[in-house]
Amino acid sequence: MSLYQQFAKVYASGYRGYSQNMAELLPAVITHYHLAPGGRLLDIACGEGSFAVAAAQQGWQVVGVDQSCDMLDLARAHALEAGVSAEFSCMDMRELDFSGQFDLATCWYDSLNYLLTAEDLGKAFQGVARALKPGGHFLFDMNTVYGLAVSWPRQPSAVRQDTPDLMEIHQTRYDHEAQIASVRIVAFLRKGEQWERMEEVHQEKAYPVSTVQALLEAAGFEVAATLGNLREFIPLQLDSPRMWWLARKIA
Repeated sequence: MSLYQQFAKVYASGYRGYSQNMAELLPAVITHYHLAPGGRLLDIACGEGSFAVAAAQQGWQVVGVDQSCDMLDLARAHALEAGVSAEFSCMDMRELDFSGQFDLATCWYDSLNYLLTAEDLGKAFQGVARALKPGGHFLFDMNTVYGLAVSWPRQPSAVRQDTPDLMEIHQTRYDHEAQIASVRIVAFLRKGEQWERMEEVHQEKAYPVSTVQALLEAAGFEVAATLGNLREFIPLQLDSPRMWWLARKIA
């Protein structure tokens, strides 16, 4: 079973905050790095559409792609509810089917860590490069090696959501040899007088900064910034749990 089929409903109920924060920060990033405001934006692994909808409200022409059709159904409903125009397509980020169409591409919430080999990560970067116009930019985040190996295991078992209609529990472990973090998600969702149980296992790969940069450059990008805090534009630190990248497609 593909990820985010059962979990889509759970995700939509409690995980919009991060994408909304990224949308709020986007204008400041555009200004800080002197990027062209507006234009066509490709939101990769767009999920339930929070960032895509917010970007459309800011005036971007947005196309969102995700491998989960269940998440895209939520994204379309979100756009309709917000009264904005955005396109959504079911597509694997390793097989992006665009050519020179976008001014900006984004990929949020460590979605790229779900690619468990450098080969797959490179394919994703190459697809983004093809999708961008010459001089276009790619803005994304990833969990760092420190984040997955040190920060995540500090809470090996945690309740992520606890409401009258939903209980969500995460159990986390890290394989140091493979550099892969695994999260077992068990959720109970109320359906009328009964409860529906769902379970998924999510895995994320920890990539060194040098590997990410090499793969970006091999795909035709130059790195403009590597940050440990996007809100304050603080450079990446050794103990940063997350890293934000801004890369420019070489014309």
